[in-house]
Amino acid sequence: MTLPGSATVAQRVRPLGGIALLAACVPACIKQLPPAPTPPAVAPAVAVAAPPEPGHGRLVVDVVDGPTEVHRTHMESLPLADDSGRARYRFFEASAVLCPATPCVTDVPAGNVLLGFPVVGDPGAFETELVHVGPEPSVYRRALSEYHGDTGALRVLGIVGTSVGAASAITGVSLLPIGLSKDNDGLATAGGISLGAGVALIAFGIWAIRHDAPTYRPGSSNHFPLDAAR
Repeated sequence: MTLPGSATVAQRVRPLGGIALLAACVPACIKQLPPAPTPPAVAPAVAVAAPPEPGHGRLVVDVVDGPTEVHRTHMESLPLADDSGRARYRFFEASAVLCPATPCVTDVPAGNVLLGFPVVGDPGAFETELVHVGPEPSVYRRALSEYHGDTGALRVLGIVGTSVGAASAITGVSLLPIGLSKDNDGLATAGGISLGAGVALIAFGIWAIRHDAPTYRPGSSNHFPLDAAR
């Protein structure tokens, strides 16, 4: 037996789910700004010691934002117990301080090295950059990424408007088809007004959230030979 309006129930589930998902996901928006300008190829004034050991390369690390602690990230392994007698290991990421403060000179084995740089405005966060160290001394200059999470009342109004708008739109989507199918002008009018008001509030909420969203500016880097910079 088919109940009145039952054919429209399943059709209304999909838009309702989309509205609810939109209202839940929009507050997580982060506005991404253009990357920082590429640092100029200027070598910092640092004391250069004796040549590196054989098989090692020399890397001068500098940060244009000022003295900064730089980490070196590497993989470590931990043996796991295995009843079968086979050797098993768990690999995990570890880091150690490479430079207490930039600029600094470090000698590392020639090859690729992962450097960890802090993110301005996000304490405890680090971004890793893959750097190739060759036999010739080189300079790696970095402009740090920036994250600013301070938001104001406009973002709060946007979140509230999006939530209320989603509830209003859900009500309108539910009432409007019933009023139209039963020729109930009052019910159809109420559904249309609720739907229209809900869409307007959702649009305002999305605009307000994006306008007052946290911002993230990616950093940039420049890797160049030390002799060329001099």
